[in-house]
Amino acid sequence: MATPRACVQCGKCLEVCPLFKATGREDLTPRAKFFLENLDSSEGLSDKDFKSLASLCLSCGRCAKNCPQHMSGPEFVSALRSSSNGFVQNCWDLWLANPGILWPMAAALSRFSLKVLPEPFRSAKKRMKSLFATGLEPWVEIFPQVKFEERRVVLFNGCVGKYARHDWIKKADRLMNSMGLLRAEEPEFVCCGSSYGSAGLLERQNESRKINIRAWKDAGSPLLLIFCTTCLKGLKEYSLDDFSGDNELYKKWQQSLTLLSSLLLDADVLLLENSPKQIVYHKPCHAPVLDTDQLLLEKIAGDRLRPVLNDLCCGFGGIMQLAAPDLSKEVGEHCLERLTVGLDSGAHILTGCSACVIQLATLTKDEYLASHWLDILK
Repeated sequence: MATPRACVQCGKCLEVCPLFKATGREDLTPRAKFFLENLDSSEGLSDKDFKSLASLCLSCGRCAKNCPQHMSGPEFVSALRSSSNGFVQNCWDLWLANPGILWPMAAALSRFSLKVLPEPFRSAKKRMKSLFATGLEPWVEIFPQVKFEERRVVLFNGCVGKYARHDWIKKADRLMNSMGLLRAEEPEFVCCGSSYGSAGLLERQNESRKINIRAWKDAGSPLLLIFCTTCLKGLKEYSLDDFSGDNELYKKWQQSLTLLSSLLLDADVLLLENSPKQIVYHKPCHAPVLDTDQLLLEKIAGDRLRPVLNDLCCGFGGIMQLAAPDLSKEVGEHCLERLTVGLDSGAHILTGCSACVIQLATLTKDEYLASHWLDILK
């Protein structure tokens, strides 16, 4: 990571920072973080004040892509959070480490809570409902044309798929079977590590990486299919060191990471009678340069798809759900305000990131639907 003193205060990060766009607060931008890091308490900012302010980051990574010095706000904040591990990190660690127990428990408790709740409890209740939301009526049938005989693959379920949205796994399985993919024995994958890394839980992140690499190797190093772009980003960030310097294995890992949507671009598509007239694609912050989720939806929706906006962040921000839920919500509402301009009731907002699905479904108004693209498949 480049040292913060390399920042030239050019302000290029302000052009893309979703916190700045939604709030207008320059103190939340990467430029401010890098500048304030060089101050000492004698200049009016205590170490505690700095860490509290600088940790307010959504880890979207847009600043790093726009910085002429190749500086990364998320990397800086991750290191900062790691050095000041506290109550919020411990709570986030607990939430991520025990999804099979805590997630269903929280969802069950939210169903029995009061119907009218003040914030932030009202949003938390809706967020738990969004996490386990199923039952959306599909509106498209898709018939993959590409066949992959003798091509061994496994599916990376991701935390949300594995512990909350089993219907995504079932649909992905059906698609894989229809393409004749040769399935390797399903490995016991854990979190991709992205959420741990952004929260500064670096030991947990390293542990997750080791488990996933070992599981993939034991399965025969197969093609690894993914349906969440944030999981893809997290898996792509594994380094050569994570593979103990084995360059060949590291290259094979990187080459194996494949979005499920990339195998469906040649599919035949049949829209059903209940298909919406207007469709919006929310492009996740962590979408790859070649975004096959977007290409697939362009194929499915045709002229029903609204022009895609590339500069919006949903505001989920991982640990920001605990550290600064109001800021997360403000960014999310800013995103939805732009996404829904001119939309009619019944329009459908689709995305390919599990976290974006939860955030958008939590914040969107009742007249719109927000979901993963897998939800629309029959």
